[in-house]
Amino acid sequence: MTLLIVDDEDLTRSGIAAAIGRTDLPIKKILEADDGIRGVETALKARPDIILSDIRMSRMSGIDMVDSLKDKLPETVFIFMSGYSDREYLKEAIRLKAVSFIEKPVDLNDLENALKEAVRLRDEIRQSRQSRLFESRAAAGRLALSLTLPPEESGKLSFELKGDEVSERVRSNRFITTFIVKTTVSLETLGSDERKRISDSFDVFLESIRCGEINIVKHDQYLVYHIFSPEKLSEKNIRLIGGTLKTILGDKLKFFISAGNTVSGLENAWSSYNQAVLLMQSSFFKDYGCIIYDSNEELLPAPRVLPDPSDAYLLALLSGDRDKVRQTEVEIEHSLSDSRNLLPNQVRDIYYKLFTAVSDAYRKLSISPDSFFSTSESLLSFVQECNTLKELSGHLGERSLILLESMDKKEPDNPTVFSIKEYVSKNYSREDLSVKEISSYVHLSSAYVCTLFKTETGITLNQYITLYRMDKAKEFLSDPGYTISDISLKVGYSDGNYFGKSFKKTTGMTPGEYRAHILL
Repeated sequence: MTLLIVDDEDLTRSGIAAAIGRTDLPIKKILEADDGIRGVETALKARPDIILSDIRMSRMSGIDMVDSLKDKLPETVFIFMSGYSDREYLKEAIRLKAVSFIEKPVDLNDLENALKEAVRLRDEIRQSRQSRLFESRAAAGRLALSLTLPPEESGKLSFELKGDEVSERVRSNRFITTFIVKTTVSLETLGSDERKRISDSFDVFLESIRCGEINIVKHDQYLVYHIFSPEKLSEKNIRLIGGTLKTILGDKLKFFISAGNTVSGLENAWSSYNQAVLLMQSSFFKDYGCIIYDSNEELLPAPRVLPDPSDAYLLALLSGDRDKVRQTEVEIEHSLSDSRNLLPNQVRDIYYKLFTAVSDAYRKLSISPDSFFSTSESLLSFVQECNTLKELSGHLGERSLILLESMDKKEPDNPTVFSIKEYVSKNYSREDLSVKEISSYVHLSSAYVCTLFKTETGITLNQYITLYRMDKAKEFLSDPGYTISDISLKVGYSDGNYFGKSFKKTTGMTPGEYRAHILL
């Protein structure tokens, strides 16, 4: 705690400070001021927990000083000292709710008892404030949630909140405008300090333009702000709010921002939220960091039937012509960039087929496939996790380039070896996968398959299966959602200990050590 001693006698201030230092009071910082005016300046700057002040001082009395501070420092506790036992001073001290009145010369026992009581009262005030703050935030969260629900669903919650202090404060401002921030990662990854910085900075800005906000996190990646204002926000102010929010969020996140229209009354707030949600759909066709405002365009997309470009793309890939492949990719992206007529999932479906076309090209050219295409499940998950058309197009270009470079630099695998590798890529998760089974698949004897594979690749087939499984294990270890036991089963090992030994023999690290290393 911080204590401010205000007294025009140097010896009194230093004597009190020294005496407090010999007690076990939780006062860690002591400030001093030599009159009431300097006391006001110091108190407003330092916001002390306790002020111990003389009453009679030159320029400004202790009574006048505390009178000017009590509304600005509502959590500060005051103690008065005086060498006079004038009743008027006692009456003023009571009016100002001083915790104690100590007569001069100061008795150290009286001082310590007064300070103990002040510390107790300050703790009580702090706990009460924290409790009120918690309740206020909880009420604000409930209200913010109710404003994201259609009237038929929010009615009961809105009724429960009627009369609540937060609800009434929002109602008194009349106008509501909803902003939505969509992030590409969980908001929990920001950490509490960063989330507090964003919240505090945004609140300070809104206060400067006579606005306030309540907010709620939805689905872990959407931050919904309901901005309330006494007057309808101008387009200039809506854009100012969006731009300021973007600046406050900074570059630690990849995000999009959308802004709904301004409505009057809590009962219409869902309309602003709903418009912000609809506008957010078009973020898929825009760049990270964009702010999407109502542009008077049709909000609900009108899906249309799209031609399937995957056959033409496959032909371009098989030609090996880099310019032709790149031109085809650009034309496809451009044809899909109309956010008014397409839904994001329509575009994702098309890109799933385009990625599959790259995988097909590997097979047709008898080139060992990139591990990225090892399962349709992982490909579908990857496509669904892409947040923008540009991101999908960029990844497709990266994968096609890897294929084209493979076509330039490597001789195709022996057709039999290629078939063996493809079979392993589809069956590596089965514990009973064997050389005998693979040999049967390619209609050759086990001895011949082992000799051929070793001659063509330089390693045995069993070594290849183990290496392939370990490479897949590395991929799964990069996702903290999988336990090591889960991964062991996914790559064909029912015995977790045996999996761990095999992994360490191959990589030099245990699965746990590898995960810790890549997730640093």
